[in-house]
Amino acid sequence: MATHPAAVAPFESVPIAAAAGQRHLRQRLTGPVLVFPAVLCSVLFALVPLVYLVLVSLTRESSFFFNHPEYMLDNYRQIWSRYLPHVYTTVKLAMLSSVFDLVFGYPFAYILIRKVHYRELVRVMMTFPLFGPLYLAFGLYYMLLPNGPLGPLLAFLGIPATKLLYSLPSVVFGIAIFTFPFMVMNIGAALSNVDPTLEEAARTLGAKPWQVFTRVVFPLSRSGILAGLLMCFGWNIGVFVPSILLGRIPEQRILSLTLQIKGLNQSDYGMATAMGVVLMAIAFLVTWISLKFSRGALGA
Repeated sequence: MATHPAAVAPFESVPIAAAAGQRHLRQRLTGPVLVFPAVLCSVLFALVPLVYLVLVSLTRESSFFFNHPEYMLDNYRQIWSRYLPHVYTTVKLAMLSSVFDLVFGYPFAYILIRKVHYRELVRVMMTFPLFGPLYLAFGLYYMLLPNGPLGPLLAFLGIPATKLLYSLPSVVFGIAIFTFPFMVMNIGAALSNVDPTLEEAARTLGAKPWQVFTRVVFPLSRSGILAGLLMCFGWNIGVFVPSILLGRIPEQRILSLTLQIKGLNQSDYGMATAMGVVLMAIAFLVTWISLKFSRGALGA
């Protein structure tokens, strides 16, 4: 006896519909499943420690680690009343060193991208300052000593070695060396996306070199400049070794060094974490202002 096709079709469409539903479900779950590990790591290793630091900053000295923590706002009041000059010095050193990186890093990055053939070797060599500011500050310290490698040159120029060693320029230079590769790498990445034919076209149309730079190269590399400034500033506000070895007392009054003394030497973890929260707030504020007034230079 023959079976009518219309009677078979509904039964055959059930497995097909079930398979399509399972495939659609898998597609909907693929994104959340792939994102879940990143979200979990962000919560466990970024959000939870941040909340933990804020809680510790609201306690007196080391009372948070005992059974009865004493919550208060005196740490932030003391920072405002007593350590505000430290905040000013921290921001000043970070900004000066970041500007130094920009002034000397931009032409270096341009030459690296446009002129140097062995740029990979130069990039590898530029990773050495990233090993840490400690050995950079020590190296610069010994170079500037009266009997150091630069001692005869300084004596010939009539510059006292101790005057140059313990000074604001030495501290700024020591901090800037550490973050110089960040600036060069960010600007170099932006310049590598700028087509050289645009510069040639501008020169063909009669533009002078400074016009090519101000109207073509600089606007197109603005994202790299902003990224380099933000990255350098973020690292510079937490560096304190150059201030210890190369600076005077005014250059040593920075939050990062005071934080280290409060936390490790005096066991005042409440004040130390409060200073750390202030440093993070400064970095966040500078980043927010830069992104707000950069008109989406980073694509944000």
